[in-house]
Formats: sequence, C-alpha cells, structure tokens
Amino acid sequence: MLVREIMQAHPVSATLETRLPDLVRALQRRGFRHLPVLHEGRLVGLISDRDIKQSMTSVSLATQGRARDLLLDGLTAAQIMTRRVTTIGPTSGVEEAARLMATERISALPVTEGDRLIGIVTETDILRLFVRSLGVLEPSSRIDVIVADRAASLIDLMRVVEEAGVRISSVMTLEASGQREVLRVTTLDPTAAIEALCAAGHTVRGSRPRETTPS
Repeated sequence: MLVREIMQAHPVSATLETRLPDLVRALQRRGFRHLPVLHEGRLVGLISDRDIKQSMTSVSLATQGRARDLLLDGLTAAQIMTRRVTTIGPTSGVEEAARLMATERISALPVTEGDRLIGIVTETDILRLFVRSLGVLEPSSRIDVIVADRAASLIDLMRVVEEAGVRISSVMTLEASGQREVLRVTTLDPTAAIEALCAAGHTVRGSRPRETTPS
C-alpha cells in the first residue's frame, strides 16, 4: 500500500507569521497534533502540540503577568516550528513511512512532491491501517503456533486450518521469542482449528477470542 492511500490530503497549515493563539486554536478546533508551516507555497517547517507546550512553558518560566501574555501573543510559527522536517513522497510504501517514524522517533510525516505539500501521514494513520490489516475490527480469535520451518510450516498451517472449515483473516510472523505464526481466524470459537493443528503435529500456544463492542 502507498502513502497516498492513507495520508490526510490538503492538511491545514500555518504560515511563518501565524501567531501562537491562532496555532493553538487550529490544533484544538480540528483535533490535530501537527501543523505544517508553508512559505510561498513551500514547506519550511512543522509545528507539533509539543513544540507549542514547550514554547509556552519557556515563556511562563521567564516572565509573568501582562509581560508573559504579550510575549505569548507575539510568538509566531517561525519562532516555534521545527525547521529540519523529515518528509516522504506519495508513492513511497506505507512500510517506509512506518520505518521513518520509528527510526527518527517522530509521529508525523508531511507528504511532498518536490517542496510542495500535498498531505500528511501520522502514526494514527499507520496504526489504523495496522489494526484493519490484522482483522481485529471484526469478531475473531488469535492462535499462536510454534513453527520450525517457516516456509513449509506456514503453507501447512493455512491448509490445516482451512480444511477444518475456519477462515484465516491475517497471518503475522513473530521471531522475538522463537519462530511462531500468529493466525487471526474469523470465529469466536477456534476449537476446530486448534484441534486440527494439534492433530497435524503443530504446537499451539493458545487462542484469544475477541468480541467486538456493540456500536
């Protein structure tokens, strides 16, 4: 999947001259945590709610009363923003966006074509896609199976489960504590699948039924 398929297109932005009160209102009104900063149509910075909180704290520690209020009202995006912004292109893979966020320890990536801003992708967008791809938004169960040979075992696992009349919605491989496959099956009672896997000689660590909350 590509970044352009999950990004928020035409994000709300600020200019270098946008003042702090307007930045705060924009974030609160829209429920955003990040505002790209544009100058003459080009992306020149990014402001996060953390940047705003840090600026407000610094001013509050330096002065008080009317002087503090005047300083806060006079702060502009140019003074608050992060200037070195990591960006990503619309045709990059979602995996690359996730990798950049993890390695750079950031929670948002402006999406650009050249220096023109066309969207923004956040950790929430990535998490929403991850949850949807795992199939956990529907009634389902999780089965953990220890495997020795991933290539051969995965094919066999899927065959055994499907022959038991149970549909698989997603498969994830975990290697942190030994090779294992995590199967998400579209039933709240995975007993048939578990019994079939055990009968076929696989080691099943258990299942975790999940019920959706009624809307």
